[in-house]
Order: sequence, then C-alpha cells, then structure tokens
Amino acid sequence: MKLQLTNGYRPRFDQISRIMQFLLTKEGQKKVSRQEIILALGIPDKQIENLTSMMTGFGLVRPRVSLLTNFGKAVIQSDPYFDKLETLWIIHYIVSSNPEWVVWYRIINLVLPAQDHFEIDLISKQYFSDLAIHFSERTVSEKLPKEVGAVFAAYSRSELSHLRILEAEGTGNFIKSNPVDVPDLALLFCLLYYRDKYSPGSSAINTEDACLAEYSPGRVLNLPEYQVRTILGNLHNAGLVRLEKFANLDQVRLSDSLTQEFVLERIYGGNDAN
Repeated sequence: MKLQLTNGYRPRFDQISRIMQFLLTKEGQKKVSRQEIILALGIPDKQIENLTSMMTGFGLVRPRVSLLTNFGKAVIQSDPYFDKLETLWIIHYIVSSNPEWVVWYRIINLVLPAQDHFEIDLISKQYFSDLAIHFSERTVSEKLPKEVGAVFAAYSRSELSHLRILEAEGTGNFIKSNPVDVPDLALLFCLLYYRDKYSPGSSAINTEDACLAEYSPGRVLNLPEYQVRTILGNLHNAGLVRLEKFANLDQVRLSDSLTQEFVLERIYGGNDAN
C-alpha cells in the first residue's frame, strides 16, 4: 500500500510525453536511470520523480527500471499527445484498479459511487481515517489531503478531464459529471488486463464478473451493467469475443489470439471494433 502516487502534483502529460519520447530511444537497455532522464531533458529531479511515479501507476513504464511497457510504447508511437479517448480510459482503468495506490483506488471505487458532490478536506477524513495505523500522523494530516486533491485535479485539470468524470465546483470542491461513452476497444483492453492480472491463462470470464466484480472493468469504470453488456454484444458482433449463454452459463469467451497487444494494434492502427 502506497499513499503517494502523485506526491501532490497533477499529471503533466506534455512532460510525460517528453520523457516517453526519450525512453523510446533507450529500447534494449535493461534500465534507464533518473539521472539519464534529467541530463537529457533538463527537467528537475523532483519533477522527474513525481512524473515517473505517475507513469508507473498509469501502466506506461515498468516499475524501478523506467522502461516503456507495450502499452506505453504504443501510446508514444501513435498518440503522443494523449488525444485518444481509448488511451485515457485505459490509463484510468490501470491506475484505478490497483489497490496499491490506495488514495486513487478509493476515490474512484468508493468515493465517486457514493456521492455527487465532493469536498477534499471532508473526503480525507471520511474515507481514509484508517490509514493512521499505517502512516505517521504528519503524513496523514499533511500529505493525504494533497494526494486527494491531486487525484481530483487530474480529472478536472489534465487530459483526463476529457473523460468527464469530475468537474471543479469552486476551490477544493468538485461535482460528479457525466462521463463520455467508453469506446468498445478500450473496454476490451481493460477486460484482457483484468483477465491477465487476476485469472491468467483463463479462456473465459463470467459476464457478471466483468460487470460487477472488484477490479473489473464494469466496476472500476463505474458503468451500469446494461452498458457493459451492450459493449460486449458489440464486440461479439464484431467477432472479437464470443458470448455464451446456456442455462446457468453466461460468459465471455476469449480466444488465444486475443491479447492486449492485438487490441492495441486495433486501437492505434486506425481500426475500430468493427
């Protein structure tokens, strides 16, 4: 469990893009040090530390070695300005489905479903009081509100605002907004990510689990069950998954050839789910 992913700073995707462009030139290395990035880009050490922490949480770079993941490589080669909604939804799912990032995870999975208006100071007290047994009093009293504020700022003042999950409503206050539709291929990637992390090697996922289970795309993306089932129906009609429903069996069948990499190629190769 880690309290700080952002260290109190909202994501700067322009700087994240610069770092990722540099890391793309370092393919083949076993590790890229923070000092290498600082010397190459002239970004201050503390800012590099914060940004690489967020990039790790977003699934763009591998932890500790700062090398691009397959997802990170696809993004920087085809969507370096983070314009595609698929990119933003996948980032949102990856970071929000990981309970290790306790503040981000709880805000998306516990706070947002429970209410429509949010005040940072109250949220810090209502949803995180138990952290006092894990962290020092100073950390909880000073760093926790900054981390909560940074997560809300990410969805209201960075590229993630395009998802329309939250909007600012005065200083320190936010309101739940109306998210845009989740693209079919973004949900498919999230479904495969969920399968690979929690049921590796499985060729099928219970449809209800895909909609409602903890860490599932339906749960983390806060989608009503009918919407998840509609998207799965679209993917079935496109021949990307197979929906099976016999008696008590209601599942999504995933072929061996359907991988995260395959879906990334469809997203960034200019093809839609059809």
